[in-house]
Amino acid sequence: MPDPSVSPTLDLQLTWRGTFGRVRVFDDRVAAETSYERDALTPVPMETVRGWRIEPCDFDAVCVEFVTPGETYRVLLDTTDEQVAGLALRRALGAPLPSAS
Repeated sequence: MPDPSVSPTLDLQLTWRGTFGRVRVFDDRVAAETSYERDALTPVPMETVRGWRIEPCDFDAVCVEFVTPGETYRVLLDTTDEQVAGLALRRALGAPLPSAS
């Protein structure tokens, strides 16, 4: 179990049109949660994530997509956070998956 007192090296979040998204990058792990396309705030099951990518969602938001064997979890972030999120996730999780489009 990760130590909850450890601060993340990056903590990005966005409340956008009634949804919430957050990506937290720690030295040893990534944590994310989203309510986008969901009935409630849902933690992303990072232990089952097989890949990630960043895709446009709208003119003022991007989606960090965490792909698991069963589904894709989309976490909304501000477009201004796209580059820093991409760099941090690449360092923590490896290269992104190819674009879905």
